[in-house]
Amino acid sequence: MYGIPHEIPIKESHPTDPISSYGITKLEIEKYLHLYWTLYGMDYCILRIANAYGARQPIPQTQGAIAAFLGKAAGHEEIIIWGDGSVLRDYVYASDVANAFLQVSLYSGELKVFNIGSGHGNSLNDIIGAIENILQVPLQVKYLPGRPFDVPINVLDITRAKLHLNWEPKVRLEEGILSAFDWMQRV
Repeated sequence: MYGIPHEIPIKESHPTDPISSYGITKLEIEKYLHLYWTLYGMDYCILRIANAYGARQPIPQTQGAIAAFLGKAAGHEEIIIWGDGSVLRDYVYASDVANAFLQVSLYSGELKVFNIGSGHGNSLNDIIGAIENILQVPLQVKYLPGRPFDVPINVLDITRAKLHLNWEPKVRLEEGILSAFDWMQRV
């Protein structure tokens, strides 16, 4: 939604210049919420959620790097990474996201937009390394040329959520990956 960042971590006030149709669609929904608030008084709050992951997440083909990588690792399949794996993303565990929804439901202030993430970035190579450490096996990884719509870094500033929603993430990345993998093994 933010596009190529001008500052890291990205604050809610950062310009919204998405470079993918997915980001444009998310921004469009925000604009409609604002329109309905203006025209009809329908109040709203928006949670701009980083890359959420966790147990019960479907193993997708195109979205959700952690779930996709875990699924490929469990099946002893090759993992495809677009680019050199250095892109940084902010990953947040599903239970932390659920808690953010609870906290925003209790919020009654004037702010309308809150970033929800871990507040720090991990590269795709970091994710591969974490999975290899957890599984104690090397993964098969194939690197393909990068894609023009992949933002090189996306790390959210979560200060506003901490201050106004009394929210902060609790689940560390390695703990979350292990939990997601354990669930996947039981299914």
